[in-house]
Amino acid sequence: MTALTRILLACALGLALGAPAALAAPIDVEGARIPLYQNQPAERRAGALIYRGGLELKSSDVGFGGWSDLAVSADGSEILAISDEAHWLRAHLTYDASGDLAGINSGEIAPMLNESGKPMLGKDGDAEGLTLEHPHDVHGAAIVSFEHNVRVWRYDLSKGLDARPTNVPIGDWVKPLHENQQLEAVTLWKPDTLLTFAETKVNPPDDLLGAFEAYPGDGSPHTRMLSVVPHDPFAITGVANAPDGGIFLLERRFSIIGGGGMELRHIGANEIHEGARLEGEVLVNLAMQDVNIDNMEGVAVRESPNGETFIYMISDDNYSSLQRTLLLMFELKR
Repeated sequence: MTALTRILLACALGLALGAPAALAAPIDVEGARIPLYQNQPAERRAGALIYRGGLELKSSDVGFGGWSDLAVSADGSEILAISDEAHWLRAHLTYDASGDLAGINSGEIAPMLNESGKPMLGKDGDAEGLTLEHPHDVHGAAIVSFEHNVRVWRYDLSKGLDARPTNVPIGDWVKPLHENQQLEAVTLWKPDTLLTFAETKVNPPDDLLGAFEAYPGDGSPHTRMLSVVPHDPFAITGVANAPDGGIFLLERRFSIIGGGGMELRHIGANEIHEGARLEGEVLVNLAMQDVNIDNMEGVAVRESPNGETFIYMISDDNYSSLQRTLLLMFELKR
């Protein structure tokens, strides 16, 4: 039975049963290798990072794009990504003899479902943050944060990409956040603690808001607040756990005059506590006019058996022909 036949059969069954079909479908994704520096393709150093390969991703599938966060398996062979138009992407990665990122294949795409088992439409499916219940288990439980209709949902992907979500309670601190600059980043920092961050400030003089949320909790929010010292004009777009118990914060900027850029901060475990103002260390600060970056939104981290820390980043192309979907890999090398 071909993939197309399976999809048509699932749709027919869904109509017959009065329920929407939500079958993961194969997707062809091309990954063209790109250097970090266009004019210096041999240069690999970027701040405290070493470039370990990057891909410009393309697909003819209409659902491809808008990737806002990702997770990576322990060996780097698979990624799981979410889009801000409510899609899952799972794909396999390949590496060259040097261990640098070299390609992508064996992809599948699926709509993210709501609690009723239906694909989400419009801004209700604006998925922005992704973390895994068990580190690097891209086939297990995934936790997703959403903007606009602000919430956090848990999906048990061991049941497939057509899993229905359950709600994860969060506090009212998110209510004053701006419409398209809300709950942007989430990580399961400890097995019983979610760490969540807003994209931008509520008021111009403020810090960027963050919170500890109990996980899985008892059905009601248990929130403790902290904040991030702003590095204007950057806004938070992603967070991932660091092997040392701290976190990496991914931030981006964009303006008509200044163009686009990204910054990555490391925040040590000793800094992270209730009431803290997180500052951390800037590992890299890159400008779009100098390097192959785009609207960098998602970040994931894995550690090799040799103790190397590999950092993956993905960009959101906003479904625009003027932007690109980039998947970049770096090694932390202070």
